[in-house]
Amino acid sequence: MAGHYIRAQARTAGWAWSVAAFSLILIPVGILLFRLQLLDLANLSWTLLLAGGLASLALLMALGAIAVVWRKGAAGGGRAVAALVVAALALLPFGGAAYLYRLFPEGTSAETVGLNGAALVPVSPDVPQAVVPGRDYQATASMVYEATRAALDDKGVEIVDVQTNLTPARDSDDLGVSGTVLVPIPTLRGSLAAEPADPFDLKDASEYTIQAVAYAPVFGFPSDVTIRITEEGPQTFVDMRSASRDLERDLGQNRRIILSLLDGVDEAMRAAEGIVPEE
Repeated sequence: MAGHYIRAQARTAGWAWSVAAFSLILIPVGILLFRLQLLDLANLSWTLLLAGGLASLALLMALGAIAVVWRKGAAGGGRAVAALVVAALALLPFGGAAYLYRLFPEGTSAETVGLNGAALVPVSPDVPQAVVPGRDYQATASMVYEATRAALDDKGVEIVDVQTNLTPARDSDDLGVSGTVLVPIPTLRGSLAAEPADPFDLKDASEYTIQAVAYAPVFGFPSDVTIRITEEGPQTFVDMRSASRDLERDLGQNRRIILSLLDGVDEAMRAAEGIVPEE
């Protein structure tokens, strides 16, 4: 006599799958809305916290469903395992952030040894700063400056301003008056036809100070970058500082910005000197 066995259903498996899928989708949606400036930093933080909480809940529900399937032979094991995998994927970025927080629990800036304490950019003395080694090259400052520009362009870092030891002092955008009328007519710098096509094409100086803006990947958090290039005899020294604008903790991002830019300058200098890197 044939019989039919009714298998119990692990009900939490379906819920775990739905919650896990929603949390995984919520993360890129929140980041996208933030990049489109439809969410501010505070709302982005709450969105990510919600996604992390839902992913943790889904993970627990999936483990519970797997336990029911294992003990009672209930149906729904495939859905429970899928929910477990999706929840783990959603929690992966939070695990990475926790690891970075353990490495860099404090600080919103980083700088090389040569800029340690230099008053080029106002940085709060109460905020710990990561200090990394700078670079020195057997080359002129002008050559290193061009290599630095190439590295900034390659890394997508936007140059805002460049000052050199040859740059004249500039207190305003007015260059005087024009015309012969009694009332002076200001002549603005922007109206001059002699303005160079590339305002940062500055050569033959022995000192350069570059102000730039770097953006963190994924979130696009801005950091203000200062680069000082100083020629001393046959050597030219490169020092940098990077400081976050909006973050209370940068999780080592500014340190990574500086190290990436220094590596980029190294590569550009090797290319300029005709040195082919080994494969």
